[in-house]
Amino acid sequence: MVVGRGHSPGRRMLVREVADHEWHVVAWMWQCFKHDLAPIVSALPYADGRYATQGLPTATTPDVAGYLALQNHPKTGDPSPVGFAVVEGLEGPRRTLSALWVAPVARRAGVGLVLALDVIGRHVGPWEVAFQHENVAAGRFWRRVADQAFGHGHWVEEQRPVPGLPDVPGDHWIESL
Repeated sequence: MVVGRGHSPGRRMLVREVADHEWHVVAWMWQCFKHDLAPIVSALPYADGRYATQGLPTATTPDVAGYLALQNHPKTGDPSPVGFAVVEGLEGPRRTLSALWVAPVARRAGVGLVLALDVIGRHVGPWEVAFQHENVAAGRFWRRVADQAFGHGHWVEEQRPVPGLPDVPGDHWIESL
């Protein structure tokens, strides 16, 4: 597939499952993901300089899958990760897209949309995805994904309390119907 706007003109992008030996790549990108969320959720790195890794899978399991979006690096030509996605609930009644992140230089080039739609298309069944109340851009993005993946009018959005944090606005959840 080809994505082509912004900083990735005409670059080919491949989406594939994370191999067992590549979960450390997801862990590095997870730090970028958490860094991007830090201003929204008021997060600071811990004493070792890293953000929390709670929720980060470390391997593919029957219930969890990870995906990398790869493009050739402009300086080396090697396939390099520009984004990742994590899916949970593969054995349950509803799939959850629990994390999706795209490198800033590849944003606005369609990478996130292609990654999200590709991953959702790989797993049949009902879906859900959450985003933070204050993350207006994420809300626009996920509503667009929902319209394309599930069809306009075939999904709902609701606000749910954040467990253990009664003083913050609830997360928004999009669920396919």
